[in-house]
Amino acid sequence: MASIDSRTDAPQTGAGPLQFDVVVVGAGLHGGLIALALLDAQPGLRLALVERDARPAGNHTWCFHLGDVPPEAGAWFERLPLIRWPGYQVAFPGFARALDLPYCCLTSDGLATTLQDAFAAHETARLITGCAVQALDAGSVTLADGRRLQASLVIDACGGGNLGSGGYQKFLGLEVELAADSGLDRPLLMDACLPQGAQFRFMYVLPLAPRRLLIEDTAFARRPELNTAARRAAIHDYAAARGWVIQRVLREESGVLPMPWRGLPPAPTRPLKVGYGGGWFHPATGYSAPCALRMADLLARHWRAPHTALRCEWRRHRRQFRLGLLLNLLAFRGFAPDLMWHSFARFYRLPLATIGRFYRLQSTAVDVARLLLGRPPRGFGSAWWPNRKIREACP
Repeated sequence: MASIDSRTDAPQTGAGPLQFDVVVVGAGLHGGLIALALLDAQPGLRLALVERDARPAGNHTWCFHLGDVPPEAGAWFERLPLIRWPGYQVAFPGFARALDLPYCCLTSDGLATTLQDAFAAHETARLITGCAVQALDAGSVTLADGRRLQASLVIDACGGGNLGSGGYQKFLGLEVELAADSGLDRPLLMDACLPQGAQFRFMYVLPLAPRRLLIEDTAFARRPELNTAARRAAIHDYAAARGWVIQRVLREESGVLPMPWRGLPPAPTRPLKVGYGGGWFHPATGYSAPCALRMADLLARHWRAPHTALRCEWRRHRRQFRLGLLLNLLAFRGFAPDLMWHSFARFYRLPLATIGRFYRLQSTAVDVARLLLGRPPRGFGSAWWPNRKIREACP
């Protein structure tokens, strides 16, 4: 795609700014879903979506529970090319469970195609790709080539940011084509039946098609460095142990997600910062789709004056975020890495409703009691930490 949609006359340096109602910077999950929701709710909206790469949506696979989707989400959500499963399974030493919580997957290719089709269908919308942003403020965005976009609402969906100290969820995934059917009919969300050492490790497997899998080697660790060569080798070894013959590797993706135990999401400001940079993610799972879906729905309904609704959502999100911070602290500071899996095995024994609400950041007081009270998981206390640090880290 060209750097700017051909329907827009690109002004020369020194010409007046391009006028929009809304400018979204960053065409990843948060920016992309916000753009789709806005175009669906406001067909005549003058909307610009700016992405530094040549194509929107990057190289990612986003997963979420179907229960994460706001009931008010409109046709924009139904147009997303999702892969859906009726549930998923988890496996730990001595314990396995199939959970009937509907689960979904959205790929970068699927989101990119949906965005390109949506912008092509709206005369007043512009998808600007292959152009970095030099500066942005509450009412304007300046591109690296000198063009300036003005809008009443500017949304920063570029990611990044640092809430505070904590651990990391690191992963490398290979999308592979197999010689025969995998035999999986639902995702394997966490297979922790692996040798554990200095990091808590598990495999995450998505059956994208009968002979196509995404296999991710995931680790929870105190440091962000990712040994990609070791992770690739581990995935091939895991596939061989499962009896899966890999014919070819179709794609590779990797990432390092924050798992903070200190710091809270900042209050909404202008320009509006969404995604990881604004603290709109689940601190204990790394998932950002539940927040992205809610943010897209909220802005589609309140884009003219979003900050009252945003502050209400931010206060609710902040309360739930505290629980995630505490759980991260207990996991990383309360367990030796090779025993951390006991904490997750205990979690996946909880009622389905509690698990579902936890993932979508809607835990009730009863859910919190189920998460925190009762007999501690085996291995708790195997890593030394003083109680004073817990009090300081959980404001």
